Amino acid sequence: MIKKLNHIILASLLLISTMGLAVSKHYCHSSLVDVSIFAEADSCCGDGGCCTNENHFYQVKEDFSAPVISTIPLLAEIDVLHQTLLDPFILFPNELTEEFELTNDPPPPTVMEFLAEEQLYLL
Repeated sequence: MIKKLNHIILASLLLISTMGLAVSKHYCHSSLVDVSIFAEADSCCGDGGCCTNENHFYQVKEDFSAPVISTIPLLAEIDVLHQTLLDPFILFPNELTEEFELTNDPPPPTVMEFLAEEQLYLL
């Protein structure tokens, strides 16, 4: 449960830091009266001129996007395969052929045949 809560908190912090956070403060006679996040702070007086508003926008400047991975063109891969795999067949065609002999050996006996040879029959 704590692990899930930590994941939610970290994901929301990352979302807010990349999206940005707007903080609005309202001062009346140099004392802080109201603070608001993502909205304008409420004013306590009308047009008296004694109030001031401060707006701050906080955002992380780093880019958290995935790095761009460049791909190798397909023709370059084919050329490399051609050089390494096909050239030995062209350069040395006779050296790569092997001669081998096929023998006609019978397969090993099955389990039933083997057991029949080992059993003793009393008559």
